Amino acid sequence: MKTRKPFKPVGSSFDSWLAEQGEEFKAEVIAGAMKREFVMKLRAMMKDQSIGVNALQRMLGTGPSQVQRLLDPDDISISLKSIAKLLAVLGMTGQIALEPKRSKKKVA
Repeated sequence: MKTRKPFKPVGSSFDSWLAEQGEEFKAEVIAGAMKREFVMKLRAMMKDQSIGVNALQRMLGTGPSQVQRLLDPDDISISLKSIAKLLAVLGMTGQIALEPKRSKKKVA
């Protein structure tokens, strides 16, 4: 039976590649990831509470385009005020958390 060699990655890590792209690009990537996570949680909560898009629109007292922006994982331009209003009408709370980046150092 053949023994497999341990996998050795070729090239740089995603983090180092991202750092090479510049701060503005890095900020866009981070914002996109945050928005996708927010939308996934929002949609799951809406499903759990049986709240449809039309009901959410009525609750917010806004038009369909605003609700679509809230639910669009690629639209990172929504304001904190819009998110706060959404949380308020849904009876939820939220927070912005700052966490140090996890180290990928191997532990012996």
